[in-house]
Amino acid sequence: MKTAVLTGILLLGLILRTVWLDKYPPGLTPDEAAFGYNAYSVLQTGSDEWGTPWYRLAFTNLRSFGDYKLPMYVFLALFPVKIFGLSEFAVRLPNALIGTLAVAAVYLLGSKLFSAKTALWAAFLLAVSPWHIQLSRGAFEANLVTFFLPLGIYLFLTGSAVWSALVLGLNFYSYHSARLLTPLIVIILLMFKLPGKINRLIFIAALFIVTVPGLVSMTSGSIARVSDIGITGPTDNWRSVADRRFTARQSGLPDGLARLISNKVQTVTSLYIHNYLTYFSGQFLFTSGASEGTYGMLPGRGVLYIIELPLLLYFLVLLIRKPSPQMYLLLLLLLISPIPAALTKGPGYAANRAVVMLPFLILAISFGLTHLIKNKLLTLITITVYSLCLLFFLANYLYLSPSQIAPAMLYGRREALTRVASISGGLEEVRISRSLSEPHIYLAFFSRFSPAEYQMYSRNWPDPTTLGLKFLDQVDGYSLDKYRFGNLNFEAPVDHSVLYVGLPSDFPPDYPGLFRIDYPDGRPAVTVAAKNP
Repeated sequence: MKTAVLTGILLLGLILRTVWLDKYPPGLTPDEAAFGYNAYSVLQTGSDEWGTPWYRLAFTNLRSFGDYKLPMYVFLALFPVKIFGLSEFAVRLPNALIGTLAVAAVYLLGSKLFSAKTALWAAFLLAVSPWHIQLSRGAFEANLVTFFLPLGIYLFLTGSAVWSALVLGLNFYSYHSARLLTPLIVIILLMFKLPGKINRLIFIAALFIVTVPGLVSMTSGSIARVSDIGITGPTDNWRSVADRRFTARQSGLPDGLARLISNKVQTVTSLYIHNYLTYFSGQFLFTSGASEGTYGMLPGRGVLYIIELPLLLYFLVLLIRKPSPQMYLLLLLLLISPIPAALTKGPGYAANRAVVMLPFLILAISFGLTHLIKNKLLTLITITVYSLCLLFFLANYLYLSPSQIAPAMLYGRREALTRVASISGGLEEVRISRSLSEPHIYLAFFSRFSPAEYQMYSRNWPDPTTLGLKFLDQVDGYSLDKYRFGNLNFEAPVDHSVLYVGLPSDFPPDYPGLFRIDYPDGRPAVTVAAKNP
């Protein structure tokens, strides 16, 4: 019976994560296109888009746009891209499958920490979780952590030193946040006294061996990415701190006191505490949810169901009344999980960076639910309520996401660049605006540009850091064959026919475009125009 129920839950989770995978979320982010094209490049040439051999990627990471992505997702995408070709479905399929396996991993961890009943509830709740469904439907590497961490912790608790080290070590290559969180979790596991024994020496040795390439990669350009998104490197280069200090001195405060109340340490600490607390706020968890739709998340709805609020609170009540080492471990894991997200810049409420919280939240909610439900009637009522919550979420997701998150997911690039590639055969030049965000990778992805030829061009592209820039699309004038990326320079005279591709704002008002791609709600997304000498 238990096996049949778990199988049904896994099947439900798989369906929710794979049906219409190429359409929802609408659009494709540059990161998704980069993972897909780099997998395609490795399959075709054995190297990534910059010519780095596949066996070195664990030591160097993916240079990509200059953000040095971790390589795990590229390797996961190899088989789907090989089987289904380079497409949105193929590049998103690995995460959908990993998301389904995460349901099983949470079940295993729940059964080890608590009971089979709690574990089944945890599997069901994660399978229908709107937070997890949405992040499992795109090539979002942050979601990989929801599989590797619960499984690695479960294997540790069962005494499987080598397998636990392998899984937690692989997690080190999944997402940047995992590189900070995994060592913290390892320390907690090594210090926490729980039932079951593990050979700590073998575990530590195996973990070190698996993570050596990742440790080497941290001495390369990936450090620049971490510093770029971290709160210790503010966008204004500490200008706000200097302004507050100046204002305080102008108001008559001695310089020493002005420095005491306005300095880098105080600013970073205050920002970190604020960020950290937002991820436990009701606004993030139950009402407004994610701040942006860039990672396929619907803004304006909580990442958890509102029914889960009392269940989460009941877990805390049980923790106070009848504490156990397992409950304390779960609480500690939950408390440290938002640390990486809190250390990053941005508008906050970053559901992708904080998704590592989700398995532990689900387990806490399931523990509370298990102790509340005492009979079959309550079980049936709970399943009915969750089913209704799921139906309401799916209705919102299917009908609102095309209008709400299509712009954030950069909808229209496929439609525009596929048509551009088909009509540009007789042209000498096609100029694609940098405003499309890393337009070269979209062109390469949707036109299936030859990776061998791509690498011939990419090795001659300038390094943005030597120009004082951070990302490739900030460079003006790099090319792939006839395709030039950067500023359109639309007003400059030309001596040959040119095709221009950009946002509507890139063109003069009322300019007669060749064609236009609209968002699903009718707003203009991408404009294509031509100019003759």
